[in-house]
This record gives sequence, structure tokens and C-alpha cells, in this order.
Amino acid sequence: ILPEEPPVFPGWEVAAALAPANETSGDFYDFIPLSDRKWGLVVADVTDKGMGAALFMALTSTLLRTYATRYPTLPGLTMSEVSERILSDTRGNMFVTTFYGILEPGTGRLIYANAGHPPGILVTNLRGRVSFERLRPTGMALGVSEQASWKQKMVRFNPGDMLVLYTDGVTEVFNDKGEEFGMERLEKVIRDNRELSAEQIETAIYDAVNAFASDRHIFDDLTMVVIRRLKS
Repeated sequence: ILPEEPPVFPGWEVAAALAPANETSGDFYDFIPLSDRKWGLVVADVTDKGMGAALFMALTSTLLRTYATRYPTLPGLTMSEVSERILSDTRGNMFVTTFYGILEPGTGRLIYANAGHPPGILVTNLRGRVSFERLRPTGMALGVSEQASWKQKMVRFNPGDMLVLYTDGVTEVFNDKGEEFGMERLEKVIRDNRELSAEQIETAIYDAVNAFASDRHIFDDLTMVVIRRLKS
């Protein structure tokens, strides 16, 4: 159900990968072509495991594609519609954290909503100073409450800026000392490798997580999307 390969935007690099912990996965990512040269970017994580989570993931992916094309400039409204359908069409206690953004490659603008998902990391380099902005949740996970709503926010990529999206399988890995990989280690890996390509940065993060976990089994899926606007 995942895209066969990331889309190609002139002047951009896009890389994506999912390493499932088991045979079935509740994580997913997607790239949704929208009107006016916009693209929907999705990274999501169903809060359960096994076949039920995989089926829930497939439903959520289909709903996101349906409502993203219906509301091509309104990620907050897309979240509301998807969550409402999840609540009306499913039974049980599963829900899904989701980062959904609408990217305009021509302008570098990203309008996004974050439904209880780990914060995306926007890396900017202004006048030689590297900074990290965490794109935090703007509402709760999808499929939790009929009263939920999602704010949408906007950021802009300048040439050289990069966004790293991921699921909590990346940051919530533990080593044999009981220490968590965490956001700070993730940001350090990104900082140390920020001059590499999007695909190389993704590989560096994956290698760092596996080295940190050492011989311990990783029990959660590892999913990442890295988007970089190339320097002029």
C-alpha cells in the first residue's frame, strides 16, 4: 500500500523508508498529488500491532487520500473528516497518530496539521547558523474523540532547509541500559549528517538507532521521510 518510490520535485530531494518490526505494520507514509502543483505528505502510526493494526492502517490511508484531494489546501479539515469517518466506520479502541502536510515545491511553503504525532524536525540554516524547529501536535490523534479539532500551521523551506518526519519507533528505542534514544540523539544525528543527501541522512538515522539498540530486539516499526530543499 506504500508508494513504490518518492515523488521527484525539481530542486528537492525526498527519501522514505519503513522497516517493520514484524510481518505486518501499522506505520505508513504517503505522497498524495494534489491540485495546483501541491503534494500531500503523510507519516502515520496506528497505536496497535498485528493484522488489526495493518487493516486499520489501510483504511486510514484510503480515507486520507480521499479527503486530501477533496480539501487540497486544508490539512486541518482533512484530519477532521478522516477522524469522523474512523469513529463512524470502526469499532474498538485503535487510533492513529498522523502528520499531514501540504507542500508547495514551487514556493517552499508547507501547511500542516499534526494529530498527536511525534514532532517533525525542520532544520534551517540561516547565515551559517543551524537551528531546529519541532513541528509539534496541533490536535489529538485521529479516531479518539468526536469533539476533536486540528489547527493548521505554516512553515517555509528556504534553500538548504530540511524536514525529518518519523514515527515513535525511531525515538522510543531502548538500549541495554534502559536508556531511550530520544529526540536529542535524533537531532544530533541529523546535525552531524546535515550536509548529506536526504537518502543518506535517512540511512544514518536508521544505522544510529540500530547501533544504539545493539542486540536488543526492536519491537516497533521504524518509519522516516526526509525532505530537503536543495541550495540554489
